[in-house]
Amino acid sequence: MSMYIEYSKEYLRSLKRISKRRILSESAINATLESFKKNPYDNRLNFKKINCKRDKNRHSIRVLNTQYRILLSVIDDFAVLICICDHDDYDLRNKSC
Repeated sequence: MSMYIEYSKEYLRSLKRISKRRILSESAINATLESFKKNPYDNRLNFKKINCKRDKNRHSIRVLNTQYRILLSVIDDFAVLICICDHDDYDLRNKSC
């Protein structure tokens, strides 16, 4: 199974913010997305569905070897990346979902 990825404006903003602060390396993020494209169910990604009333297709994956998550909306083999965030921001975003 191969996954197609689209980047939302919010994701690109969050990526820019994280890159500017040098919190995560681009290589870690790119390796995560490449793994996700090839096999979304790779155990290292910790791919899981999130119960969300506003977005029934919301999921998350873990950026490899970090505590950061990428929130995404998945329909069949198409994913829209919503944002990249640390665990606290992740909890906050999903609590009010």
